[in-house]
Amino acid sequence: MEKAHTGDGDITSEPATGGPDAERNNVSSAPASAEKPEYMKGLSLYMLTAGIWIALFLSTLETTIVSTSLVAIAGSLSGFENRNWVVTAYFLTYTGFLVIYAKLASIFGSKTMFLLALILFTVFSIACGSARSMTQLIILRAFQGMGGSGIYSMVLVIAPGLVPQAEYGKYIGIISSVFALASIVGPLVGGAISTTTTWRWVFLLNGPPGAASILLVAIFLPASKVEHSNSSFATRLRAKFSRKTTQRVDILGAFSLLAASVLLVFALESGGTQYEWDSAAIISTIVLSGLLWIVFIAREMYLEHTKATQEPIFPMGLLKNRFLASMMFTTFFIGFPFVTILFTIPQQAQAVYGLSAIKASLSVLPLLLTSPAATAASGVLTSTFNIPPTYLIIAGAAIQFIGVGLAIKIPLTGDDISAQQYGFEAVMGVGFGLTLSTVLTLGQLIVSKENAGVVMGALTQIRVLGGTIALAICSAILSNHLKESLAGVITAEELEDISETLASISSLASERAAEVKYAFAVGYRKQFQLLTGFSGAAFLASLFLISRHPVTVRGVVSKNTPSSSSDSNESTLRAPSETPQAT
Repeated sequence: MEKAHTGDGDITSEPATGGPDAERNNVSSAPASAEKPEYMKGLSLYMLTAGIWIALFLSTLETTIVSTSLVAIAGSLSGFENRNWVVTAYFLTYTGFLVIYAKLASIFGSKTMFLLALILFTVFSIACGSARSMTQLIILRAFQGMGGSGIYSMVLVIAPGLVPQAEYGKYIGIISSVFALASIVGPLVGGAISTTTTWRWVFLLNGPPGAASILLVAIFLPASKVEHSNSSFATRLRAKFSRKTTQRVDILGAFSLLAASVLLVFALESGGTQYEWDSAAIISTIVLSGLLWIVFIAREMYLEHTKATQEPIFPMGLLKNRFLASMMFTTFFIGFPFVTILFTIPQQAQAVYGLSAIKASLSVLPLLLTSPAATAASGVLTSTFNIPPTYLIIAGAAIQFIGVGLAIKIPLTGDDISAQQYGFEAVMGVGFGLTLSTVLTLGQLIVSKENAGVVMGALTQIRVLGGTIALAICSAILSNHLKESLAGVITAEELEDISETLASISSLASERAAEVKYAFAVGYRKQFQLLTGFSGAAFLASLFLISRHPVTVRGVVSKNTPSSSSDSNESTLRAPSETPQAT
């Protein structure tokens, strides 16, 4: 028996294994150990959690705060036609690096990768605030997105090693509160900065709290122990980045995954806006992305079945597990309504009800408040009351299906957002909160610690990709509907002005403005009809999690505790016919 470290801060006790090939397809929980895992507690845990929360808050804030500052940025840097790339550049790299960071953490250590991500994010935030041209800002935002991606990915990798498995659900609920706060504060702070001072503070404000987060993580996150714990820093550094270590990195797999993700997101973000869907730029990008996805899958399957030095970025054998495959599909389809609705509802508030950009950002408040509340409730239910996570995932998928479906009935006319819409949003938020957070809890229970990081990263990346696809489809639906329904009502130039800024609707004569608002309302209803279909697909995918013996947190904890494993009557997910064994 030996003490193993699954990253700098993930301290567990596991038996020695027969080599890396014996771990690659391990989808079940680690066997019981004679030694109890060591977890953080007291002041060290609180200070580290503060550092993690600050880092995650800043990276999440960047996805919302910039949106209300784009006009000021474009005017200052004389780049109005390229202003959307300020958002897209961050999103491209943020999406592309999620799984890659998680895998590199298993090779170089999670503390090393977390600090690297924090430094990248903080340094390039300050650099963005100092940009002198739109081109500079776009490039710097891409590097800032690399840091933001690493922060999110590393939080998912590190969190399971900080608290006992029975407390993970509650802990992730606390961490998840950052998303609601960032979504609310972002547009408000961005709007306030743009109207009272220079837009540069949108990026510069990340400097001091970013530095504080780096300091807290550097001090309180435990570092991995090398073979000689009393060796010098230089020796440990050389060991960490030695040729033997770096040879484990699957460069081709990482490149193909990154390129495939970035090209796909680029095509979906640019199609119908900057380029026509049938243009050579979009078609060639989608085709190249598809080829790179094939290369990535083939490369990972090859590495998984050979004794190559490189380790697969994502072992494809994991998807042989019915439960993990179901979680992937459920998360993918839930990403469609979850990401899209966060954009659609504020836009609807502006286009149909004439609200300002800042007030419109608050129109999604019921969803943003109920979602983290449901996440916290999920942690309590799975940890304290030992409710099987699969039950909550299925229930959450059903609730969000109902909530999105009810949104189809949002009134098409009116002077303000109806009370029933706020109710529908609250229902959606409960469904999203229960499902997306509980999927992460279940993932920690059925996947080995060696693969937990990449699985968490993959679940997040596939959710974001699903949302990106949905955004592209919904944008096309709305655009086509507006062109058809408003032909003869407004000119092409007026429609283009409205697409640039929804506030242009108010400049039209009252009768024409009413027709435009009604056309938008019908277009958004069509979007909700489509999203209801995807929500139904998510619910159907979640049904494949049904098992006669559903896994529970207490059952896995009991199994992995030597003193109680023999007495435990709790069932775990490890059914021989359903869970692939280590090879």
